[in-house]
Amino acid sequence: MNGIGETLHRLYERSEDYLGRSWPAWLVAILFYAAASNVLMTRASFKTPLHFVVFVMAFTILVLTLIKVEWAILGLVAMIAFTRPGFSIGPMRTFHVSGFNVALVGVWIVYLARYSIDREMASLGPIVRKTAVDKIAIAYVCLVTISALLGINKNVDPVRFGDVISNADPQMRVLLYYKEQILYFAWFYLVITLTRKPRDLRRLAVVFAIGGLLVALVGLYNRFTGSMQLAGADAQAEAGIVGGRLKSVGFLGVGHPNFFGALLLMTLPMWFFIVDHVKGFFRRLFCNLAILSGFLALLFTFSRSAWIGMLAGLAMLGITDRRALVRIVFFLMLFMVVAQGLSLTIADMGVIDLIGGRFSQLSRSGYSERPEIFKSAFTLIRRNPMTGVGPGAYPWHADTDWRGGGRPVLQAHNVFLTIAAEIGLPALIAWAALLIAIFVMAIKNLRVLSRVPGYGFIAQGAYAALFATTAQSFFVHLFTDRNVGYAYFTMIAIIVVLNRFVREGRLTASGEVLPEGTPPQPRSTVWVE
Repeated sequence: MNGIGETLHRLYERSEDYLGRSWPAWLVAILFYAAASNVLMTRASFKTPLHFVVFVMAFTILVLTLIKVEWAILGLVAMIAFTRPGFSIGPMRTFHVSGFNVALVGVWIVYLARYSIDREMASLGPIVRKTAVDKIAIAYVCLVTISALLGINKNVDPVRFGDVISNADPQMRVLLYYKEQILYFAWFYLVITLTRKPRDLRRLAVVFAIGGLLVALVGLYNRFTGSMQLAGADAQAEAGIVGGRLKSVGFLGVGHPNFFGALLLMTLPMWFFIVDHVKGFFRRLFCNLAILSGFLALLFTFSRSAWIGMLAGLAMLGITDRRALVRIVFFLMLFMVVAQGLSLTIADMGVIDLIGGRFSQLSRSGYSERPEIFKSAFTLIRRNPMTGVGPGAYPWHADTDWRGGGRPVLQAHNVFLTIAAEIGLPALIAWAALLIAIFVMAIKNLRVLSRVPGYGFIAQGAYAALFATTAQSFFVHLFTDRNVGYAYFTMIAIIVVLNRFVREGRLTASGEVLPEGTPPQPRSTVWVE
């Protein structure tokens, strides 16, 4: 017990700020969580023990914020897979508030309170750090706000397609999706502001990547234990071979294979290149086995869009960075051997037959009716080109129903078409401009840092992940699943922060950290031949 007490005392002494000097922040935080708890107790109940656990996690992150703000960032990243559990309020209980939402808003409140009372903390940097994409981000948020305000008046009918979505109030759904859009950027700027040092960014990237591997292991376990739902109408799909899909993976809340694959696309490439910086044979062996299981989990999602995205991301990285190409080729050769043996064991089909069978369904399903859905999205865009129909309001306006069965199509199955249809063409232009700016940053990071020990893996992995996820965005509306949305904004925040360190010259060839405010260093100090 004495050892534990001494450890806690050392953590207290080494914390960014003494708790005694933060009592106003404690008071604000307690009042905030008291209000949240009052809502929970009076308007909603915990559906499962998981919901209670998630809110305990949110309170834990609050405590971490009061001790050391950067720890709260890592805690929130670890909670991304738990963004679904929460409570619902409003008419027909459509407006959902997750534990992650509560934790994120709570961290912001405590951070602002501490910043205002603690001069030492305020001296570490601006209250919100500026970036090169601020104007684009502000323009996009303003356009989303205008679309949401107008969308409330455009969506007054709570029933469409019979009683399939009669339990979803369209106005509350607009507010729900608007709330998430705002919180995405709140999370984005929280990461950018509080990731002050290169080593903070490295910890963030590693926690983010490990989270993806854990998600992959859970998905692979579900696949091997037969927890799957079927997709496709042919005999092989009915046998659970080619069209087999993952069911909800329980506490992770990621059920659809496309969203499951999207999480892996964002995290696996980063972990893939971490191994280059791991020392020791057995550690590298363990890491490579973990990565192999992650790629197998991606294979057995049977998500065609995820497969296309990963191949596109790795191929583009290989073209851009020839040093990475060698690693990619050798890994893919090993992966094909392992995947061949495993697919023969599980599905009684070779990996090529398995993948080919999945794509052969395109001739019968039209890629899950995407051509018809895309046409419907273009029609909707022509009707409301400037402000769209409101965030999340696509089902109440699209002409296409799902396979003629009177079921609504919830989104355009394409990030860009959905943004244009729901928020308007100006918002699509702003989103495209934001994405292009992030791509430019990722390329600069890769050129400068790809060979820097301890940080090159962030530049390589984040670039591949961004390209892979963008490729998948043409077939899947990623932000329908909110945990995927928060993961996406984590990924682009990592790219923006790393680019800031590149511009400031705060990384040397050995990964040495230079103090903030150091004059920009020559390019030669960050390049390792």
